[in-house]
Amino acid sequence: MRNFGGLMLNMERESPLQGDVLESILSHVPTIDLLPALHVSKSWRRSALSSIRRRQRRPWLLIHLISRRRRRGLFTAYDPYSHSWHTLPHVIPSPPITCHLLPLALPLQPLAATWSLLPPPLLHRHDALIGLVGSRIILAGGVCDLGDRTCAVESLSLGSSSFAWENCEPMPESLLESAAATWLATAASNSRFYVMERGSADACRLAWFDLAAGRWSPVRPVRLGSEISRISAIGMGPASHDGEDRLVIVGLTDCGQLVIWEVEPENLEIREIGSLPAEAVARIAGEGEERSPAVGFSNVGGFGFLYNLEGRGEIFACEFGDGKLSWEAIGWPPAAEEDPTAMVVFRCAEPTLDDLKSVYGQRVS
Repeated sequence: MRNFGGLMLNMERESPLQGDVLESILSHVPTIDLLPALHVSKSWRRSALSSIRRRQRRPWLLIHLISRRRRRGLFTAYDPYSHSWHTLPHVIPSPPITCHLLPLALPLQPLAATWSLLPPPLLHRHDALIGLVGSRIILAGGVCDLGDRTCAVESLSLGSSSFAWENCEPMPESLLESAAATWLATAASNSRFYVMERGSADACRLAWFDLAAGRWSPVRPVRLGSEISRISAIGMGPASHDGEDRLVIVGLTDCGQLVIWEVEPENLEIREIGSLPAEAVARIAGEGEERSPAVGFSNVGGFGFLYNLEGRGEIFACEFGDGKLSWEAIGWPPAAEEDPTAMVVFRCAEPTLDDLKSVYGQRVS
């Protein structure tokens, strides 16, 4: 006998639930709860796989909480399809993403239980910019007494047998005073690494590193309006009809609203997607916080998450497309309350069925 969704199923005979009726039922089942259905019978497996393929794909928010006191880690994830948090099992404590540590450690798979250790970078860096462009990691800038090498850029190919860092063309000299993660927001596509100043929106600048050409674009001003007090974050939006990159920019207004724009990098054509009111931004800031929060943004295509980079307040899921923005508060992972001083690392990814099975394999065998 097997208990699935409250139904006691006899594994020795085929379930009477089949075909369109079964697929309709499974379409309402959360992603993680579909895994046991793969082992009920052949017809259930076909229906479960069909349900996963047919449902709207939405990325998960992945949060690593790294204790500052106990040197241990916690990995939790939010599934927007089922509106539920999951604490992932068998997670080995992970080192924080700081470039002064040797070797560099990063989670290279969506639901990686352990972080991959990479060779040490060529330069000693702190507060560096980092992104994954295609299969190549880009590391740029930093504030560790690099001197005339502050704008230095290096890259590492994850598919190369040599697995060694290589020097790239440095960032434009005009970004010398802001060449660190504190002052530059970043986003990466399959071919480009974008950087944008977090300063006042009426004077912020944008540039990108083109991986195929091996060169940086000219630094160009992006003007979003004088009412914007500062840029908080950028991300990659859904590609245009011709396959060109589109950026999503998140900025705070003087009156406390959070505004989201879509930008065509080549021609700097700007379109406002929507905004969150000051009341929602105050919830992101957290109880008792009077200043504007340091808002982070992680997304895949037209679905993403807004959160406080300092690891407090509420998290908001947002969906955008066709010039419309919808959003909802999803709270804060319950597991994070165990250690409110933990360092928080946010990511956003679309886990595949194989990713889920690799983590929850013992539950569905």
